[in-house]
Amino acid sequence: MPLTKKVFSKFNLEKLVKTGEGILQLFLLMTIVAVFVPFAPEMPAAGLDSSWVFGMNQGVALGLSFGKDMIFTFGPYASIYTKSYHPSTDFMMVSGSLYLALSYWACFVLLMKDVQWRWVLAFCAILSSLMYSRDALLFSFPLLVGLLTFKTLFTEEGKLLKSNFAPFYVLLLFAPFGFLPLVKGSLLILCGAVAALSSIFFIANRYRLLAITCMTTPIVSMFFFWIASGQAITILPSYVINMAPIASGYTEAMANDGNNREIILYLFSSVFLLLAISFQKQISNASKIFLYSIYIAFLFVSFKAGFVRHDAHALAASISILIAALFLLFIFNNRIIFSVIVFALISCFYINSHYIKTSTESVANNFKSTYLTAWYGIKNRIEIDNWLKLQFDTTVSNLRDQASFPVSQGTTDIYSYNQSYLIASGNSWSPRPVFQSYSVYTPALAEINRKHLLGSQAPDNLIFKVEPIDGRFPSIEDGASWPLLMANYEPIQLINDFLFLRKKVDNTNMAAPLKLVTEKHAFGESVNLPYSNQPIFAQILIRPTLLGRVANILYKPSQLTISLEMNNGIKKEYRIISGMAESGFLISPLISNTADFGLLYGENKFLEGKRVKSIEIASHGRNSIFWNEEYTITFSQIPFTDPIDLSKLYKFDEYSNDLSNYDAAKEGVCDGSIDVINDMSPLPAKLYVSSLLEINGWLASSVKQATLPEAVYIVLTDEQGNRKYVKTHNTPRPDVGAYFKKPQLNGSGYSARVDISGLNAQYTLGLAYKQLNKINICTQFNIPVKISN
Repeated sequence: MPLTKKVFSKFNLEKLVKTGEGILQLFLLMTIVAVFVPFAPEMPAAGLDSSWVFGMNQGVALGLSFGKDMIFTFGPYASIYTKSYHPSTDFMMVSGSLYLALSYWACFVLLMKDVQWRWVLAFCAILSSLMYSRDALLFSFPLLVGLLTFKTLFTEEGKLLKSNFAPFYVLLLFAPFGFLPLVKGSLLILCGAVAALSSIFFIANRYRLLAITCMTTPIVSMFFFWIASGQAITILPSYVINMAPIASGYTEAMANDGNNREIILYLFSSVFLLLAISFQKQISNASKIFLYSIYIAFLFVSFKAGFVRHDAHALAASISILIAALFLLFIFNNRIIFSVIVFALISCFYINSHYIKTSTESVANNFKSTYLTAWYGIKNRIEIDNWLKLQFDTTVSNLRDQASFPVSQGTTDIYSYNQSYLIASGNSWSPRPVFQSYSVYTPALAEINRKHLLGSQAPDNLIFKVEPIDGRFPSIEDGASWPLLMANYEPIQLINDFLFLRKKVDNTNMAAPLKLVTEKHAFGESVNLPYSNQPIFAQILIRPTLLGRVANILYKPSQLTISLEMNNGIKKEYRIISGMAESGFLISPLISNTADFGLLYGENKFLEGKRVKSIEIASHGRNSIFWNEEYTITFSQIPFTDPIDLSKLYKFDEYSNDLSNYDAAKEGVCDGSIDVINDMSPLPAKLYVSSLLEINGWLASSVKQATLPEAVYIVLTDEQGNRKYVKTHNTPRPDVGAYFKKPQLNGSGYSARVDISGLNAQYTLGLAYKQLNKINICTQFNIPVKISN
């Protein structure tokens, strides 16, 4: 072949290769941008998680200081993680996500150099079809930069690092490390670890200037992005410092158990991956140590994110192990790496199968949805004026209608969550710093919230609801603030299980609990509460063992439980969190719902049936090696304020004395049940109650015909056979309609709250209903009740 023809052919081949690489890089860019940037973001919604998402965006809109006015897991750029729209944060969300996407793409383009194109396409496929976890995506960024640091140093004899542009190159690589912790605070741990390890690696290879650049760049970029978000530079240290108790308290407080096979599979995949690194003979031991270190940091953070709260959070671990294995292929290309990827893929699909549908069809649909959703978002943003703003306004209006919160004068906060309802209601939201009560994990966080109620920023109004998560003791969340709520606020109305409170004009009473006794006890020991006719406040100091502290760092400790014996003999068990217990909480009377909390403001007779006689504390498994068995408990009493007239707050159901217009009672078996009496379910063989009787359940005239009674009555029959009837009020029970597949039964619920303080005798409790001028007694309900006042 003539020389000119050979040169021409070689030129065409090189041109073709470069064109192919360019197309591949463009496709990679499209994929990464589609995954990172929420062009079609989510809208606000009700619920626990949706409320903090909306709250974080609203905090930015209100100009609140993160780390001072708002202390949470996330920072001012939280919308990049949540992908949730708010008019005030949309630009920050899109521009910040785009910055991360471009940085991620640039790093990956450098990493994929000299790698076969099919593995790049495989990464794109995983990114677009299996990226169910935002955590896994953001965690992979520091790992990507760490691997690129290694590959740059050991390819082409480190030519790039020897050039004059090397510091600028390192600066661009590590600048996102200062940005990511402002999205989610816990990313500070992984970013800091990889930056420190990379710096040591540079020093070990005699690149001191690059080591300094590597460490200082994230700090400088953090200050830059912090100021760009509108936050005061003086508050940044508080953001970092106050992230510590949030991170340290999370493990015990939010832990729950899941499928242990998932954990075992994840650990086996991680060990297999690390062994694959050790088999790479072409690199030095120092290089292996560096790779071990960055991979262990990544795998550990992913493990904690996935398996501390072991539910759908496990998706973070499953996607992370797959990305970690695939990234290794861009460093080494041999058979053992392929084996690691296959094992990681099996682990990923096994874990995912417990939380999402992982069929071939669902993966393909997710793949298409990634690109189509991005295109849909871009197209509508360009073509439709105020497209997202109109959706946002409609969604907020719907939330406002759902909540039906009245607009109050002054500022308002809400306990324990449901910020979405409050923000949508049009009230002026003035949140406490740790603005969702379940996340007040430690005494330090509890004290911050308590001091907020004492300061000038204390809200004028509160919307209160008892809604503990994970089976926790009902009053333990934000428990240190309850004495102040009782002393400085007064209830106005109870609507849809939300108690509306208003700050008292004279709120000088700080309601400091009066100490009664401090005692030491051991797990499993029955502890009698001191007698007091006032509410009793407890502070319980439970310390972990050395092994418990290690378990808290590496995985999670065993859970703590508290068992209660009530004065009426009923026993209950709840979960407690050591940090929350140390902060203090109302232990007696047992306030198990919002209505109970409102009763604290009235005469104490209505809560006599809620008095706690004794408690017993234990750890899961009874004798745990993670906790010191001896603990200290301090009991105090909370002074009662002047009682209010509860009839203005509650509507007590009254006795129906005149049933003479109806035919004599007819007895028979009814379709229905008594579900709960005075917060007791299942019902004991015999009840002891006083002052207040609360009952709910469901009843139908006929389930078969799906007919409902005209009225439902609680029946109290004394030992002489005399009956007292209490007419109940109707409540929705869609669960009953769904169970019997008859929507007509959705309205079969009944509920009653009765003042029985005038009774003092032995009764039999039952049900009756009115239908066609007849009173029908339900013969299957005969519950012995001792009413003692």
